Amino acid sequence: MVDRSSRAELTRVQRMRRVGLGLRRIVYWSEQASAFAAKKLRLHPTDLTCIGYLYDSEEALSPKQIISHLGLSSGSGTALLDRLEGAGFIRRVPHPTDRRSVLIELDREQAAEPIAFYRYMRQSYSEVMDKFSDADLDRIAEFLEEVSEVQVNARLDGLAPHE
Repeated sequence: MVDRSSRAELTRVQRMRRVGLGLRRIVYWSEQASAFAAKKLRLHPTDLTCIGYLYDSEEALSPKQIISHLGLSSGSGTALLDRLEGAGFIRRVPHPTDRRSVLIELDREQAAEPIAFYRYMRQSYSEVMDKFSDADLDRIAEFLEEVSEVQVNARLDGLAPHE
């Protein structure tokens, strides 16, 4: 981490490199933490990611929403949902307005251990965010949203690898 007194001396290029390195480190360590947590919980990393997505959504989602969000094929997504249902982490429930489809609900009690990982990470992030003003958080959020949009567009444009 760069101390405050030396930050004023950084050039714009150095600042941009610092931000880029920070982003790469976030991605790397986030993947490492998720892989470690998944292994500890005896889950596939994608299973843990799906549980996190359902936990964050706070409402039932369609299988299509989940599969799309995770970037899976239809077959891989169905296998994922079958695994999670078999483990008791999710349940398929009738869609309230479309009797031909189902929604996926997270069983928060059964998924308590994976949810604890996400709660721990949220708490850790909150402790860091507490150090910033509301204006700072707005700018950080804007930056992250725009970077995320660049990544989405790169994938949609075929520039990023599909998994």
